[in-house]
Amino acid sequence: MSASFKDTGLSPALCAHAQQAGMTHPTPIQLAAIPAALEGRDILATAPTGTGKTAAYALPMLHRLLKARKPRTLLVMVPTRELVLQTAKVFRACLGEGGKKQANARTHTPPIICLYGGADRDEQAAELIQTSGMSRILIATPGRLLDFIGTGTCDLTDCFQLVMDECDRLFTHEFEEETRTILNYLPTPRQTLAFSATMPAACKAMLASIVYKPVELSVEKPPEERPAIRQGVLFLEDEQKAAFLKTFFGRSPKTRSIVFVRTKAEADVLAATLKKARLAVAPLHGDLTQDKRTSTVASFGSGRLFILVATDVAARGLDIASVTQVINYDVPEQPETYLHRIGRTGRAGQKGSALTLCSGAERKRLRQVEVGAHVKLRVLSTEQALPPATPSGPRAVAGKSRPKTKGA
Repeated sequence: MSASFKDTGLSPALCAHAQQAGMTHPTPIQLAAIPAALEGRDILATAPTGTGKTAAYALPMLHRLLKARKPRTLLVMVPTRELVLQTAKVFRACLGEGGKKQANARTHTPPIICLYGGADRDEQAAELIQTSGMSRILIATPGRLLDFIGTGTCDLTDCFQLVMDECDRLFTHEFEEETRTILNYLPTPRQTLAFSATMPAACKAMLASIVYKPVELSVEKPPEERPAIRQGVLFLEDEQKAAFLKTFFGRSPKTRSIVFVRTKAEADVLAATLKKARLAVAPLHGDLTQDKRTSTVASFGSGRLFILVATDVAARGLDIASVTQVINYDVPEQPETYLHRIGRTGRAGQKGSALTLCSGAERKRLRQVEVGAHVKLRVLSTEQALPPATPSGPRAVAGKSRPKTKGA
């Protein structure tokens, strides 16, 4: 007999909201994390994307927040703007609010405040001021949150619940200093939950001084649910890569694809190059305004755009089921980055392809990625890597290889 949310110890109201949101039974990560979180334990959890890990921390943390005798702040830190919005959507569903942005005063649900760059700062500041002294949920990127802390607009002295989602990214060089600074403003003791699709040893070592006697959880997707991602590598020098992509998408211009590049400048230049070839393409990176990023993702999801040229900001935020092809324009720096990137395809039970373009200078890094990600990429000829002129499915890369790690 399948376990129910009631078995985890959640309040009847939260169980009802979970059912209403389509969560008929708890997933393995929810079944493992919710009881531990309800007991007030710190948690280190590793679970692949698509296993329900957001609800695994949202439900128990809401339970504790709603039961608190005094006003409390629940803080959820995530690395990207897209993840802020997606996480807020899950929290609203767990509170039974559906698509409503504001809390329902009659049901006394705590307000959800989203803090991220590229949006109206004054509006966010006003929400923080209006909810000061109330129980509330802050879902924030480190940079914008630290901005409000620095100006005195955000007081975290009542924050006894902290969640760090995609914590491996929060402790990279890009966010580590901001993340650690924010932690210094939080009271102790507190409850800390750290979730991610991958948990590198370096990240785990950093978390050791932040969590107290944590419950360590690790959940993998069952083999039948793992995405069937065809993975391959094509050896090309850097100056050949753009021309290859023009040929690739010239053969199959309506293959919904994400091309990952390292820098924002590369994303702009490559997108412009492909656009000149009359391809439906747009860049996606952190220098775009939030409105532009939102409209670009919406166009991609609806089929008005077929190709995104993206930095890794999209690897952590996009959740579009029908991405057929991921192309690494160069070899990622870390195995975890590779797994996050290719995880954008092969979603919701569909098949997908991941092709990595590797120059001679990148071969050593490619081997490091293969070892760290526990994959072996099939070496392809140019013709093998190219799709047929009229593809019937994700056949751009021949030979199936599945990641053996938790992050796939």
